[in-house]
Order: sequence, then C-alpha cells, then structure tokens
Amino acid sequence: GAGAAGLLAGIAAAQDGAKVTIFEKMRVPGKKLLITGKGRCNITNACELPEIIKNLPGNGRFLNSALHGFTNDDIVELLESNGLATKVERGGRIFPVSDTARDVVDTLVRVYTQAGGKLLTDKKVLDIVVKDGAVTGIKTVDGFYAADAVILAAGGASYPGTGSDGSGAKLAKKAGHSI
Repeated sequence: GAGAAGLLAGIAAAQDGAKVTIFEKMRVPGKKLLITGKGRCNITNACELPEIIKNLPGNGRFLNSALHGFTNDDIVELLESNGLATKVERGGRIFPVSDTARDVVDTLVRVYTQAGGKLLTDKKVLDIVVKDGAVTGIKTVDGFYAADAVILAAGGASYPGTGSDGSGAKLAKKAGHSI
C-alpha cells in the first residue's frame, strides 16, 4: 500500500535499483497520513530514540533495530532535503511548516516516483502468489503481476475508511505468516 511504510519501503527499494510498483487499494495514497495530527501530519518526535522506544506500547524494544536503521532524524532529513520544511512543537512533535498533511504525502510520492517507482491506485491486492515456497507475484482484479519479491505494507485494522481494514493480515496469513 501507499501509506507511510509502503512509500518509504518503495523509496528505499527504488533508490537501491529495484523495479518497484506500489499497489494501493484506495483512490488516494496516504489516506491515514492525511488525517494524522488533525490534518497537519505529526511526522515524528524530536526526542532521542531510547525515549521513543520507551513510549511505544507493548514491547517497544522489538522495534529497536528498525528505529535505528531509519531514525526520526532520517525521516526529517528525507523530507527537508526534498523541499518540505518542518518544525518542532510542544512535546517535541514534528510537523510540516505548512501545517498540511497533504504536503507530506505529496513529498513522499514525488520522491518515490523520482526514484523510478510506479504507483497504481484503486488496485486492491487479492492474493500474494507463492509457488514452491517462494513468492512469484500478486493477483488483483486485473490479473496476475509477476514479482521477484513482495513487501506487504497494508496497515492493520485500525481505520477501515483509510484502507486499514485487516485485509493485509489475511494476505500475510495466507502466505504463511503469523501475527
């Protein structure tokens, strides 16, 4: 999907030379990003990583290596180096200077497409095709799309109106993963 995780994964893969296509089931990318921070997009927090990990619900230490691999400073640098100014507010919350979540989504989509990524909207993935223990592609209503690898970035079941309706967990389970 073309939410924060999908776009950032797509950017990383495309910048690393992969041929990347993001399939987004919604008509508009970044639907959940557009409503965060009351439409202003609370991008991240300016505190140190140990503080972020301490404040995550459950076992925040589980995300330790991921958060050190792409830090809160890294996302701010990515956005600012691509023309989106940010600001730090009360509690260390970081927002775009424009106070417009759309600017964050537009910047991520632009960086992704400039890196060579392709974005297909209104394209719900119906199945991840696995053959002989290896992913071979995906299926949509339009048919089969071959792939050497698939990154499933479909969100949870937190906000169905934004596309986070739990269907990604069903795809993961069908491909052999457990949640």
